Order: sequence, then C-alpha cells, then structure tokens
Amino acid sequence: MTSQITISAGYTCVATGSVDLSPKTWGDVKDWYIKWDTLHVQFEGDESWVEFGIESDSTDGVDWKRPAHVDIYEGEFEFDVELASH
Repeated sequence: MTSQITISAGYTCVATGSVDLSPKTWGDVKDWYIKWDTLHVQFEGDESWVEFGIESDSTDGVDWKRPAHVDIYEGEFEFDVELASH
C-alpha cells in the first residue's frame, strides 16, 4: 500500500435568484427544470418551453467546510483502488 492517496470530495453549492412568471403563476406550471442558471418551464395547456434567466447570486456559495461526499483512493490521481468512502 502506498502512502500517496487521492481525495475526491463533492461539495454542495447554493445559488439564489428570483424570476417573475407573470402573467402566469407557479400553479400554471406543468413541468420544469433548471440548467445553466436558467429556469425552463412548461405551462399547462402549452407544449412549448419558456426560459427565465435566474441571474443567481452565487458569491461564495460553496460550503467548503462540509463535503457532501468523499472518496479516498490509493495513488496520486489514480482512481482504481478505493480505500474509503464517506
């Protein structure tokens, strides 16, 4: 076993923004998803998708203190032998 290890840590990032759905409301939403800071909405009775730019304020939004998931591997930037996972 080598003394060199690789740590892969996944962190949670929080971004907050606001959009105006006028003249619609959230009750009119049939389906939705978010990608690249854009809210994509499909309203009831309409098959087309409408995009709303969120313009999130994500300044320092990563919680560096508490990783959501961590994997430890043997070697330097090697991912073949997993030693631990948390």
